[in-house]
Amino acid sequence: MTIRALSGRKFVVAVAVGLVVVAGAGFLVGRPAWNGRCAAGFDEMPSKELEQLHSVPVDQVNVDDFPAAYRPNARNALEVAKNPVAPLGAARDAVVVPHDYGVGSAKLADSEDGNVRFVVGGGGLKGTATSGGIVQVDGETGRSAWARRQSGYAVGGVGLSDEFLLTQIPNDKAPRIAEVKTSSGDLAWCTKLGKDVETDWRPTFDSAAKGDALFTVRGSDSGNTSDRDVRLSRLDTGSGDVSWDVPVNGVTEADSLHLLGDQVLLSPLHTDMDYQDMATALRDGQDQPVRDLGALVARSVADGAASWSYRGLDERPWINNVVGTGKDVAVVISRRPTKDGDKPGSTESWMVGLDRTGKQLWKYDFKNQYDFDLSGSFLVTDDLVVSREKGTSLLVARDLGTGAVRWQTRLEAAGPTLKPNTSSVVGDSLLATSSTGGLIAVDLKTGALSNPLPGKNIGPVDGLVSDGRTVTIDVNGLFITFNRAF
Repeated sequence: MTIRALSGRKFVVAVAVGLVVVAGAGFLVGRPAWNGRCAAGFDEMPSKELEQLHSVPVDQVNVDDFPAAYRPNARNALEVAKNPVAPLGAARDAVVVPHDYGVGSAKLADSEDGNVRFVVGGGGLKGTATSGGIVQVDGETGRSAWARRQSGYAVGGVGLSDEFLLTQIPNDKAPRIAEVKTSSGDLAWCTKLGKDVETDWRPTFDSAAKGDALFTVRGSDSGNTSDRDVRLSRLDTGSGDVSWDVPVNGVTEADSLHLLGDQVLLSPLHTDMDYQDMATALRDGQDQPVRDLGALVARSVADGAASWSYRGLDERPWINNVVGTGKDVAVVISRRPTKDGDKPGSTESWMVGLDRTGKQLWKYDFKNQYDFDLSGSFLVTDDLVVSREKGTSLLVARDLGTGAVRWQTRLEAAGPTLKPNTSSVVGDSLLATSSTGGLIAVDLKTGALSNPLPGKNIGPVDGLVSDGRTVTIDVNGLFITFNRAF
């Protein structure tokens, strides 16, 4: 699960395998017992462990801290970091983490005002079951400022100004959401959503934040997916109080939640379905097609009341997934399985622009390009939707309001990976990890491509985060933070 906000440093570190340790709960003194139980899943990590995660100037990184197989890439990354080009500015500092079975033992979470946050001891902020914690490294001092433990399913989190929201579903328990004050690491509040139910292997849970409101979607409080019901909630980010909590009938799961102006948009089915998965998902128990099963659902941000639904381009059953929203337009990919001659099956796929009322503004036929996972192929800005189009080796930008092509650029390789943890808009550029290694910068006005780290091949870049002031990249456990070039 991911919370989305409507939304360096380079130092050496040694992170112990046992970094995630349950700390004391002194911060619970004076709080209600129910809040204490809720907050117990977000314990502080000991200060001794925090000292092990810190940053150092790039010229003090010891490449011998890496396993031998990764030293060439680390050495090359440090070399090219000396002379970056826009949109990257000067390298500020670096963090080095040890490797467990060939993989760096920390991942990028996000950054805020020059402070970089890491996920440690677990599989990352997205996925199914995981455990670990979130650690903030102070941009001025290079020291770890605070860390909080997480454990469960649908683990997630994101920064909102001077706050950081943590979410998780403890095994067979109701979802928990907690707010951390980023200046101190103290917990401001913790809220339990709904009833305890048996946890599915891939539970419905997603969130999006805007201003002082956090919107969440979770599975049915009955724990029975046959009830065809998910719960939509709005929380006040200042207090953790639930403003409203309503059922959304006719939906058994929700792949994602997006915000579009005064509307909350729920995409009902997962983006990573193949032809057979789609065919199964769009049929009822009698194997008959059902049009509404893949319909996009819109609810009011004010009270959760039903607004409208989008069922697809025609009367046939479609699976509809929001891949991003701008100020006034949501970009939706509508797909359906179809048979073509003697082929066993293919996927019809369209990109559609919808306004806040659900009116279709434009559409584009992708034919059968997106026959499996949609993630990594689309990025939406305030006025553009950028798509990495399969089969054509093109990166294409379309006007968000009209769908008209602004520019298109032919890719020599697979191109950028357009995911939240591998791409970011930095000024007038799209900065992203490359599918074949290194970084790619795309001029959002012209589509021109450039390499912000020219020189030696640095190999795979596993992650990227930006906060407007800085950009941090992950070269397999070497985290280099650059100031942004304005």
